[in-house]
Amino acid sequence: MTNKKGLKITAAAMMATTMSLSAVNVAPAEAALSMPAIAGSQGLPSYPHPVQHKGAPNPQPFGPEYLAGYISDVSSYSWGVYLDVVDGFNDVRANHPAVMKQNLDKVVRINNGVAKDKAAIKRAQDDARADQDGVLMAFSDSLGAELGGHFRDALRENRLPKTQFLLGGGYLARAGGLASSTFVEKMVYGYDRPFVVAPDRINKYQEGPRNFYGTSKSYPSGHTNQAVWSTTLLALALPELAPQILTRGSEAGYNRVVMGVHYPLDVIGGRMSGTAAAADRWNDPKMRDALQQAGKELRAELEWRAGRPIAEVVKGDKAYRSTDQAVREYTDRMTYGFPKIYRKDAPMIVPQAAPDLLLTKYPKLSYNQRASILRQTAIPAGSPLDDQSRRGSWQRLNMAAAFAAKVKVNSNGTVTVLR
Repeated sequence: MTNKKGLKITAAAMMATTMSLSAVNVAPAEAALSMPAIAGSQGLPSYPHPVQHKGAPNPQPFGPEYLAGYISDVSSYSWGVYLDVVDGFNDVRANHPAVMKQNLDKVVRINNGVAKDKAAIKRAQDDARADQDGVLMAFSDSLGAELGGHFRDALRENRLPKTQFLLGGGYLARAGGLASSTFVEKMVYGYDRPFVVAPDRINKYQEGPRNFYGTSKSYPSGHTNQAVWSTTLLALALPELAPQILTRGSEAGYNRVVMGVHYPLDVIGGRMSGTAAAADRWNDPKMRDALQQAGKELRAELEWRAGRPIAEVVKGDKAYRSTDQAVREYTDRMTYGFPKIYRKDAPMIVPQAAPDLLLTKYPKLSYNQRASILRQTAIPAGSPLDDQSRRGSWQRLNMAAAFAAKVKVNSNGTVTVLR
């Protein structure tokens, strides 16, 4: 368990800051503190007017009432942050030295393995910039060749103000925030980054003026956390492409290991906290309303540009990954090949906030039926960071597999995942 006295002090400061800055998201020290270009209100002078097209949807940004007032600006977990979600790290660090050694060895192998792969390094660098530049452009390829191109064009023409306000703008995206920033968690765990611990074993892939190798603490990965909550919420808007979008978020986490700035356990923890943060946002009535409006905006724009329904485009588009490949990649990155260190027969307890993350994929199913899908598609028990308590395991939740599942509703109301 974490040091409770220190946690109370840290969390109290966090809560005070969160409540006083509920309408503004705070970036790391190296990021500029300014409102995003698309701030969600026509009354704000910095709002860039969209390019207009005859017959196209008419983009309407949020009014100022959507700047604040979200209960999910404070997490549903203790102290208003996500320490409870990722607290398994303390036990791994204290009691499983072999896993901690593997944690570093895996970074070295992945980081060194791309030393001659310029394309892999460039992609990892691009993902590293997304924390400040915003993930939407960076992750647009997950929509496929045609829809990804339409998405980028719409963003360039400022035609997705609601989507950009909630999910774009880097650390200033409104669906992010202080609670899900990992700032407190990094301070509490105080774990040094791989290039600090083993500078002679890690290659630094630096480029341009941006310093990719800052000295903030390592666990959990903030970039991964951001990639996961944003792609999870984007997947809710585009459930037809959810496995691909979610896998693109997991690739961004993997690229943190490529850069040598994070360990696999950091990335796994970031996925867990990012999924939990997305669930909190989606379960917040006001934020869900905003996200649903953004989803309608995005779908209308993409269908106008494509000239046909999204499902029809997806069938014939060149995909970022096939669904089966996306699920395999996502699943592999859930554990990074670590050995089982906890009970292998522990039942899967689905976190209370998780089932509604499947709502847009399975709108006719009940909460309990969606929870059953998550339970049936979860990975086996026992990996590092698997929370086997009554809180439930975010580590085992395989969101890509759940979105990809073929489901049968039985006569007694139970559901069976067919694959």
